[in-house]
Amino acid sequence: MKQLDNLPQKSGLYRIAANIYSFVKKRRAATAITAVAVALCITVTAVYYSANSDAPQTVSSLPSETESDIQSNNVSTELPESSETSKIVSEVPKETAVSSSKPKSSSVSVSSSDAPSQAGKPSQSGSFKYNTNLDIEDNVFFDAMIYTGYNIEKHRSDGNMWKYILAPQKRGLGYLSDITYAGGSTGYETKNGKPNISYFEKHGLVCASYVTYVYFNYLPNVAGIDTSSLTKPVRSTSANDWYTAAKDWIKKGYSRKISFTAKNTAAAIKFTPSEDIPIGSIIAFCDWKNRSDYCSHVVIYAGYKNGYHWVFHVGNSNGPEFCSVERMKFGPDPQWPIAVITPPSNIRMSAMIEVNVTDNEGNTVSGSKVTLTSGKNGAAVSLGTTGASGKLTEEYLSYGEYTLKFTVPEGYTSECTEKKITLTTASNSKNTVNIVLNVKPQVSDTPADSSTSSDKTDSSGTDSALPPESAGSSDVTVSADETVE
Repeated sequence: MKQLDNLPQKSGLYRIAANIYSFVKKRRAATAITAVAVALCITVTAVYYSANSDAPQTVSSLPSETESDIQSNNVSTELPESSETSKIVSEVPKETAVSSSKPKSSSVSVSSSDAPSQAGKPSQSGSFKYNTNLDIEDNVFFDAMIYTGYNIEKHRSDGNMWKYILAPQKRGLGYLSDITYAGGSTGYETKNGKPNISYFEKHGLVCASYVTYVYFNYLPNVAGIDTSSLTKPVRSTSANDWYTAAKDWIKKGYSRKISFTAKNTAAAIKFTPSEDIPIGSIIAFCDWKNRSDYCSHVVIYAGYKNGYHWVFHVGNSNGPEFCSVERMKFGPDPQWPIAVITPPSNIRMSAMIEVNVTDNEGNTVSGSKVTLTSGKNGAAVSLGTTGASGKLTEEYLSYGEYTLKFTVPEGYTSECTEKKITLTTASNSKNTVNIVLNVKPQVSDTPADSSTSSDKTDSSGTDSALPPESAGSSDVTVSADETVE
């Protein structure tokens, strides 16, 4: 048959088709059966050409920064192990690392008495600590991904939180939003002053435009965190332009690089930072095959849990999702970390609370113990006991609703010992709470005034008719803890 002549003589397809044809011909099958065999041969030929033709094919438009893990029957498609080790050193002197223990949950409604002189603008002092210990379970960067429509409730309830899931499996689990990978959005799009999620669903996001959405759309327009002082990428959809912008944060003293080592192993990238990485940091990657300082993928650091350094990113058709630095070596376009840049220190991205305890005469009060209880999970946090300044402060707190409780020291009174408060992003996330206690009235402990004595005289000047023994009972002493009506 001519169709068989088009197949390579040694190919498996040729042998299968030839055997079928020979079988039918030898048994002089009916014309109908022969026709079926011919059709089968034609089909085999078509399949072969479809798979091997040099003509342009329609291919899935996965981005260059895709992270998809493609595995079948537990056989990984990972690249061969390399002995190469990459180490990036911070461009500025390393500062003392801040503990990354789980943050103290607190939320308080604030009086912004010491707000910046320019309303709504953050301080440019750069004196704030890096927000290293934001809660991995509850922070504004986490909220930004949930805002896209990511079903975090289902992710948690399924028991899969902080467990690595292969990229191709995620869509079927029902966690992902309706946003997919495409370059039709800048990340800046808004509707009624908020991020235009429906626009992103229609036009898609890429890795860089997702980071743009978080830093220059969600943070200012939803979380209320003013990021206008930060350098923006020239092109919001370019990973390398984002890397350039973040390096400018370093030049201005807002951010710094964190050094790390990254070693390739058969299982994953062995990624070891020199210190705790603050949630919200920018991590830049280059193409695995062509190592350079050119950024081909950009992500936002989400925290460390269960052996993985998690990130928020858009790297494939899944849209906004969790991934990890360790797994970026897999997929059609494997990536390699080249820089970790901290969130800008001139922008607070976690709440600070300042509690001032005074009396009704304006004097500071010491000895008042203050605690915060989260309205979200009931966790209680002690802020300590006021000293001579009457002031307590705490940073790195989660935004939200709280109950603030305080004790009333001896010598003071108060109509209540707790109040509902909300920690917000106002005044660059500095929340001030003023507690005013009443000074307890002092009671005199001196003998009663002589005018109250029972020794009285009548208008004529003569003694009253009271018995002499009753005169001594008029001297009354009142203890300090009694109240005189």
